[in-house]
Amino acid sequence: MMIPNTDPMPPSDIPIAMWLVQSGLDNVPPERLVTHFCSAALEAGIPLRRVFIGTATLHPLMRAHGYIWNAEGGLVGNEGMPHRDPDDEPPAWQASPLRHMLANDVLEMRRRLTGPEATFDFPVLDEFAEQGLTDWFALAHDFGWDFDKTLMVTDRYAGIGMISSFATAEPAGFSEDQLTRLRRLVRLLALAMKASVLTRLSRDVAAAYLGSDAASRVLSGAIRRGMAQKIDAAILYADLRGFTALADRLAIEPLTETLNAYFDCLGPAIERHGGQVLKFLGDGLLASFQLHGGQDAGPVCRAVLAAADEAQAAVATLNAARRKAGQPALALDIALHRGEVMYGNVGTGARLDFTLIGPAVNEVARLENLCASLDRSLVVSASFAHAAGPGLGLVPLGFHALRGLPEPQEVFGRERVVAQPVGMI
Repeated sequence: MMIPNTDPMPPSDIPIAMWLVQSGLDNVPPERLVTHFCSAALEAGIPLRRVFIGTATLHPLMRAHGYIWNAEGGLVGNEGMPHRDPDDEPPAWQASPLRHMLANDVLEMRRRLTGPEATFDFPVLDEFAEQGLTDWFALAHDFGWDFDKTLMVTDRYAGIGMISSFATAEPAGFSEDQLTRLRRLVRLLALAMKASVLTRLSRDVAAAYLGSDAASRVLSGAIRRGMAQKIDAAILYADLRGFTALADRLAIEPLTETLNAYFDCLGPAIERHGGQVLKFLGDGLLASFQLHGGQDAGPVCRAVLAAADEAQAAVATLNAARRKAGQPALALDIALHRGEVMYGNVGTGARLDFTLIGPAVNEVARLENLCASLDRSLVVSASFAHAAGPGLGLVPLGFHALRGLPEPQEVFGRERVVAQPVGMI
């Protein structure tokens, strides 16, 4: 651990330091932290011309987030950096001094860009010199996150922290006093960024595992067992027909890839039409589309139907590609229902699940079981069909017994639509 400088802080830096401390307490967004810090440091006499701040995160799609600031335009870059296998790293990143620092646990690096001490051992430094920059200085700060690197076998930089670089166009570069001030202030910036990043990280991880609305409720304090509310919702239950038989024949790695490919057809369609995936159930999933405060069910149910159609179309495209590649193709069965459910926490005192419970959830699962016997890829309940309204191509398929219900239930499906064929190619 690097011991911070204990010399008295210059009066010009005290307001910046106090602002950073308060910003950490107030959970100021990273974009504002970067913008204010750079502007304030420049006003306090640290001649910043270009600044990069990068923070790692835990997100299913993004490995890190980067921010670029310059003295002329303020915050000019703000982008996520996706997860990549080592062999897929962009050439510019492979040749980056920041990558070198992360890969070799280098906490500080400085490169002069003019004069006899100029060093250009990384291509980007030549670019900076051509832009008129004279001195480049970088720092890395680990956030102390207890991180199991063995779980990130494709990520050689596993960890959570902040890496930053600062460049100036002053003819003499940074003075030693300015570098000392930067070291001290950037440590406080890293602390404020840690508070903001870990808040965002918690939200991202919760949303990835619970669903966006459920995550928002949990992080807002709905964390006690029994905290649940009665809601009216349209429910989508989907299952892959033939997956169990496929699992008996396929190795675990291609089986997992197959399952993820089909889920990719479902999840985005559900989210685009206003729903959230609440739970993955082996080779199936449960999604909800909540009706808020007496909201008309018609538009919501039509959105659910559109999501189901979009998912089925994506599966048809996927299956065509899989058959062409000699891979197994599976049918996607979807059931839609509308009803009243309890939405909230169930489980043990200390281990909870935020989900839907109630008869309507059981009914939609049993409704999906009818797809194979009716030779349909989509079946809907009477309550859903009536709420969705006419003109959607839904036709009655008769009354059918559902386990646990005393009376047969009327079921609807698409007109002249049959399930996709299942087969091994």
